[in-house]
Amino acid sequence: MSTIENSAQQSNERGWFLETISGPTGGRINDLRLGQVICFGRQASVDGAFTNDAHMSRHHFSVEFDGITCRIKDLNSRNGTFVNGSRVQEAVLARHDLVTAGETTFILDSVNAEASLADAQAASIGGPKGRLLSLLRDNFQPLYAILDAARDRYALALLLQSQTQYQSLYEGPQGESLSDVAPYLVHLPKDSALLSILVQEGWGKSWGVYLKCCAEFQEVRRHLRHFLEVCQPDGEQVYFRFYDPRVLRVYLNNLGAAEAGPFLGPIHCYLMEDQKSDTLLQFVNTGQGVAKAPITLSATQRPGEGAAPATEETCAAS
Repeated sequence: MSTIENSAQQSNERGWFLETISGPTGGRINDLRLGQVICFGRQASVDGAFTNDAHMSRHHFSVEFDGITCRIKDLNSRNGTFVNGSRVQEAVLARHDLVTAGETTFILDSVNAEASLADAQAASIGGPKGRLLSLLRDNFQPLYAILDAARDRYALALLLQSQTQYQSLYEGPQGESLSDVAPYLVHLPKDSALLSILVQEGWGKSWGVYLKCCAEFQEVRRHLRHFLEVCQPDGEQVYFRFYDPRVLRVYLNNLGAAEAGPFLGPIHCYLMEDQKSDTLLQFVNTGQGVAKAPITLSATQRPGEGAAPATEETCAAS
């Protein structure tokens, strides 16, 4: 028996797993252990051995669960590895994704997806990113992010495979043609699995910015769309990448009180990485301008250092 096949004793402890739903060995469950790379193939000695599938390569694909994501990688198989019908070389899997290799199809699932993923994330994110995640969950709700798909294709892949609310800030035919490089508004509730992934994978890489706002999703989106283009002194309209933290932190630092109100609108504060990612920059809408309040994320911070999170705004119950 393979070392990752299920047993009655394991079932109560199971987290993420690949279940065989069709093929020569249907109904089999293959557990994905934290930190282990599991190889699937026709060869009897691999962890996920499917010796009865003649169309599966000896070493067909591998899956690794790192505590945040499940990553699948094709191992130069003869007939390819497919996720939801599309052939892939490497991909991040989401819950209920279908994986096909040879004549066998698997589904990714979990006994308790939210609980098991949250536990794994809490255990795997420490240091400055761990403090950042706690702040975003506990001090800056309701939380949104603007993700820049042009910055990293992996960011867009994570978004497309998530189950959270998101929408491009672009519209119309031109917006559709620019979907691969568009900015996306994303709602990130406290228990969002995507929030943990974004902190772990994207912090310090200028993937986008966060913002705290009590307004509804579409109201926030309408407001942000007003600033996608700006007019140059010569009259030319150009895109304004205000959702790039390298741009926004400079812009907000020099924004006058008269311009701050229209630009911030219903947004309570913007949050982004500083040049050094161990600092969270907080730009607060005071109603009379913008107040900059950096928060040190480093474990070496001394008591009293760094500004306290701006949590005084509360949202009225709907």
